[in-house]
Amino acid sequence: MITLLFNIILTNSIIFSFGTLLSIIFFNKKASKENISELPIFGVIFLSFITLIINFFFPINKLVGTLILIFGLLFFIKIIINNLYNNKKILKNIFISSVISFLILLYSNIYRPDAGLYHLPFISIINENKIIIGLANIHFRFATTSIVQYLSASQNNYIYNLEAISIPLASIFSFSIIFFVREIFKKIKKKKNINSILIFLISIFCLLGFGRFSNYGNDAISHLYFFTLIIFITNNYYSLKLDSIKLNKISLISIFLFTTKAFMFLVILIPFWFFLFLKNKKELFKNKFFYLNCIFLLTWMLKSILISGCIIYPIDKTCFKNLKIYDDKKIVMEAKSGEAWAKGWSDQKDIKLNFDDYNQNFNWMSTWKKVHLKKVVEKLLPFMIFLIIFFIVLIIQDKSHYDKLPNEINFIFFTSIFLTLIWFLKFPLYRYGVAFIATAIMVIFIYLIYFFQLTPKANNLLKNFKVFICICVIVFITKNFLRINKNLFQFSNSMWPDIYSVKDDYKLIKGDDKEDLYYFSFGELCMYSKSPCSHYDIKNLNKELFFSYDLYWIN
Repeated sequence: MITLLFNIILTNSIIFSFGTLLSIIFFNKKASKENISELPIFGVIFLSFITLIINFFFPINKLVGTLILIFGLLFFIKIIINNLYNNKKILKNIFISSVISFLILLYSNIYRPDAGLYHLPFISIINENKIIIGLANIHFRFATTSIVQYLSASQNNYIYNLEAISIPLASIFSFSIIFFVREIFKKIKKKKNINSILIFLISIFCLLGFGRFSNYGNDAISHLYFFTLIIFITNNYYSLKLDSIKLNKISLISIFLFTTKAFMFLVILIPFWFFLFLKNKKELFKNKFFYLNCIFLLTWMLKSILISGCIIYPIDKTCFKNLKIYDDKKIVMEAKSGEAWAKGWSDQKDIKLNFDDYNQNFNWMSTWKKVHLKKVVEKLLPFMIFLIIFFIVLIIQDKSHYDKLPNEINFIFFTSIFLTLIWFLKFPLYRYGVAFIATAIMVIFIYLIYFFQLTPKANNLLKNFKVFICICVIVFITKNFLRINKNLFQFSNSMWPDIYSVKDDYKLIKGDDKEDLYYFSFGELCMYSKSPCSHYDIKNLNKELFFSYDLYWIN
């Protein structure tokens, strides 16, 4: 247990270091009382993209991972030495986030089947190889991986257990919760009661909905950062039209969201909207932070093109069809099947329509309602019950003076409704759209409070927040202690999340020229294994060397 906690503390310190480095270089701000909880949020983004850029030239092996670790720790020590007035707050932040991460990770399981299907195999590829051109021809899901897999791959070093690649997912949740809670009390101090209620609801939703590591995947991380984006908008709604630094911050978060989940590319419209109203547009282009955003976005797009031939896989309009690695039939099929599966295609009982027919004219609606709609209601029910309880509490308390509804609430409402509508029409799977749906529900709840003038006095509001957050924290801790107690004897070999397959009988598939192509797992999950690994028996796969890069294509 000490090893696990030690590794978590080191990882969280490194993330904090990279966030501080980004702030110093591009924001011209050191670690301070005001931004301590914000720095790790950007540290996750900065380290993820740095790892991606390195992977264009080197595999993220133990040597590279160790250099990242050493640099991060040395810079963290420098931060502590140079921040005598804030070092206690910094260390407290690291300690609290590490305890939360430790509680989440201890005797947990990984997110199945996606982690074993392509998250972990892709991390293994990053650790053992440079960018592989045409990698999607080995497994199409390698084209839909997240930037977070690069962050996880950066934890491969000579100090950690290899299982430490699981730590960053828990760290993101921990840092996010700390950031959310601190933003609540900042809003209360500034007497922005309506906005504080929105952030409070976000915090409660995350504590109730993202409390278990076994539920984490790329989707959970994207939702946490969507909520972070919402909070940045509430903090800076008016200054986003004036301040290029703040606009660049939400642009960076939006780009990161796109790289966590392709569906989130619509979020990039948010900073673009504010850009249209930016009074001094020239100032934006003079800021070096703007070019960092461009580099990160273009780097991710280049990676996607090299792996799959498409900027956004499998949207064929974003593909370069003349590339050797482009597989037209596969991409068209995956685009249709991905939408159909999200709409419950596999749940059809009687007549099974093909993908095209099922996706058209709401033919999917009746099947989707029977399974997926029930799941949406089931997942949201605990939060809805909480909202009812909270509403009753507000009714019986003394009310404050009449609060004006902030314009940012209206903006967030229309944004969340728009994204929820797109989600419903294209990919109505709960885990894809939970943040959009939840945000819309939260804002509707705020409208009700505003309409009935139920906003309590600041003192009562503060007490409400503290009581409900404490209750949710107790629930969160209890759920994880019960899980730990249950799994304590089931996972007797290791306290770490299991990243390895139960089998190790992968078959090395060779090409016509006897060159190594990939490892075949006989239809089982590859997990973290020798790379590249696929559970598909791939026909007509070819491999060649393009300069110093492996290139795969299908005849």
